Amino acid sequence: MKTKIFTIAALAAATLLASCMKEITNGVKEGEPTYLGLSFTFPANSKAGTKATTDDNATEAEAAFYTADVFIYNTATGMPANYAHFDSSDFTFTGANATPDADKWTMNSGKLIPTTTGNKTIIVGLNLPADMLAEIKDQSFPAVAKLVDLARATSTSAGFVMFSTAPKQVTLVKEPGFTGENDNHPTVQVERIVAKVAVKKSETIQYVGGGYMKSLEFELNNINKKSLYIRPVDKKDHNWVSTPSTGDDALIDGRTNFIAVNESNTTVKSLSPKYCLENTTQNFLKGQITRVSVRGTWVPGVVKVYANGTSKAEGYADDPIADTQVAQTFYAVTYNNGASRGYFFNQAVANDFVADNPGATLITYTGGVCYWDIFLNPAENFDVYRNDFYLCTITKVMVPGRPTPELPDPLLPPTQTTDMMVDIEILYWNLVEQSVVLEY
Repeated sequence: MKTKIFTIAALAAATLLASCMKEITNGVKEGEPTYLGLSFTFPANSKAGTKATTDDNATEAEAAFYTADVFIYNTATGMPANYAHFDSSDFTFTGANATPDADKWTMNSGKLIPTTTGNKTIIVGLNLPADMLAEIKDQSFPAVAKLVDLARATSTSAGFVMFSTAPKQVTLVKEPGFTGENDNHPTVQVERIVAKVAVKKSETIQYVGGGYMKSLEFELNNINKKSLYIRPVDKKDHNWVSTPSTGDDALIDGRTNFIAVNESNTTVKSLSPKYCLENTTQNFLKGQITRVSVRGTWVPGVVKVYANGTSKAEGYADDPIADTQVAQTFYAVTYNNGASRGYFFNQAVANDFVADNPGATLITYTGGVCYWDIFLNPAENFDVYRNDFYLCTITKVMVPGRPTPELPDPLLPPTQTTDMMVDIEILYWNLVEQSVVLEY
């Protein structure tokens, strides 16, 4: 895991009355002026502002650090004790940290956070939009359980929002040393609050069923409308229970902003991704878990035609199709044995063929468009976590897929044989690679 560390040195400015002081654990008195140093550990090796990232899995935009907001709460009451805001210009790069793959940034001198001794809870947010900041600033600690929507979490102009992986509990003392990490100089780990998904073709991708795949695109569906600022310890999100979702609990489905599946030789940093909020579920039903919708256009390699060119009087013949054929509406007829299919461009021919083969069924693929699904992270019950990068590599496509995007059997979990075979990697980001086979 590649990380980056930023250090803040802070000095208390206020002195409280002795009568307000309270003895706590190990003789530490509450309310005495002290100072605080914070180290931020990043999930990616980003440099402040717009400098290039050294994380092989992140783009510059994904790793950019612009602002840091530090929230300090009194642990016993949950009430705010102190707050401080910093810009990336408040940090100076001080070289590689002793931790492998870590860069260290130190807060410039003169940047102070007034705080006091005692048990404190620390939360750090990076690149927080003004409206997010307003929701939790000067609020009690439970405010960090508020919900954030996808648009704010991925506002690239202001940097991807990152938040503490968990509240940091410390006991601040009056005269700490700064020769190493201690409660007055803790390390706070932060992470992006979105997940990243990219889909690419394998170098040896196979199209089982012949024909010609003219295009492959992908989109994310069943994504959470909102997510908690900080991931719960048990990883159960706000709508974890599998009940009908409404309001802030709603899932967003039916999205159609498809983008092209990446080519096999695309480097990780050059991949075209999609982003979503984390989504964990109680029963991992297909209608509750986040999925990748794959859309393609396909042309059959052979279609059936009238043998005499005009009617079924002399039966049917196979007509080979050239790879230059553009995608168009075709008709798939499954024979009554269910084991084989025939394809037609002419609906009248298809209808006659069905009539001549009792038990056969006909499916229309309008415009030659086909659909498949990828269910992410099967190793962890298909849960999608923040700061994970799910890289799906399509190894095999079973053509022609489904004729419509509607999800079959939404009240059932995904089967072991899914619509697409994928390798999933998790990068840090965390790259999760998955090889997929797209099946009907």
